[in-house]
Amino acid sequence: MVIGNNIVTLIGLLTTCGLMILGLLATYPASKAYEKGRRFVKWYIFSILLFPVALIASFAIKGKDQNSI
Repeated sequence: MVIGNNIVTLIGLLTTCGLMILGLLATYPASKAYEKGRRFVKWYIFSILLFPVALIASFAIKGKDQNSI
């Protein structure tokens, strides 16, 4: 049996690769938020669920040591 000969195998392979890439990309907004004093795990879960929103929000938030005006 050749891998990828079945459509179900292809769908499973692409889903697995997509989830792995999403998990890798989700670390970037989480690490940016962690640098600004936020919790890494909360931001990691947030970026897995809503990656584009979390990416923009991680740049928009201010650090906890900065005064909010």
